[in-house]
Amino acid sequence: LTRLAFAELLSERGQPAAVILDDALVYSDRSRLQRMQAELLRAAERLQVLVLTCRPDDYAGLDVPTIRLADCFVPDALV
Repeated sequence: LTRLAFAELLSERGQPAAVILDDALVYSDRSRLQRMQAELLRAAERLQVLVLTCRPDDYAGLDVPTIRLADCFVPDALV
């Protein structure tokens, strides 16, 4: 929530802001995860929010764009 509040403060002052979470909620219990997902969805209406996770099932059903980094791999032969 602190990261979201700071990004909101920057945004209100005209500064571009994004929130990037790297598995910040991976050890949360189901109830806390659901509450935080709701907060992230609300924040995403005003800010760019990126969630990196090794547990994509935790975010399934949120109707948000997803990108799997493994699908972005370019073989060495094409580089």
